[in-house]
Amino acid sequence: MEINAQFRDRELSPTDFAAVLGRLGKIIDWIAGKHYGLEKSGWCLKGNSPEEAGLYQVFDEDRPSSVALAVLKEQFRNSTDQTFVSIWDGNESSTSGVSMTCHVGPQGELDLFAIEIVGEQGVDDFETIVGVVIRAVHEFNPAYVEVSPLEYFEKQVFDDKPGVGWMLYLPKIITAQQVPEARALIPVPEHGKQQTGTIIVSVTDTIFSTDNPEHIEIANRIEIRLVDQDLLPRYTDL
Repeated sequence: MEINAQFRDRELSPTDFAAVLGRLGKIIDWIAGKHYGLEKSGWCLKGNSPEEAGLYQVFDEDRPSSVALAVLKEQFRNSTDQTFVSIWDGNESSTSGVSMTCHVGPQGELDLFAIEIVGEQGVDDFETIVGVVIRAVHEFNPAYVEVSPLEYFEKQVFDDKPGVGWMLYLPKIITAQQVPEARALIPVPEHGKQQTGTIIVSVTDTIFSTDNPEHIEIANRIEIRLVDQDLLPRYTDL
């Protein structure tokens, strides 16, 4: 399962690695609260080899570690206008794991936050994923958040717009009258204030699967309904 979000943040510098890791840490805290073994203490910077990937712990208690910050600063010493931070949960299994990436480019351009969940982690349950999306919204104020298996991209209706997949967050208030095909519409407030966005859900009783034709059909119908009402933006208009 993949979670992808694009956002603009004029206050976030590409080299402010402490701020990036701080935001990722808040999302990790939610996941760890639901799933034992994914606490901050186990997360490491990704590397070019399995050995390198376990060298640098990302957090020291509740703060970004000085070692991780030093490694990132050196890695991007000659590339200060476009950087990325990639971390993983430290699970040495070759068949399961959770990783996060945050790409920050020149101010004003779209940046990217992504999570990849591989294998039988148990992390991709409905409650955990909804919570991750809500926290991603609070931390990054994204233009959208997609939740779907990688394979869904080839099955979505519109290549030039975000896909619904399992879930799609849009910074709009969307009602059941507008999208009756949705199995759930979850309001997302801005840090406890009034609703500023909506998570549109295609499947609620199980994990979304591209092997299930019914799941694909529901997600596709939601996409068409959103486009018919001019609610689904094009990537180029974000």
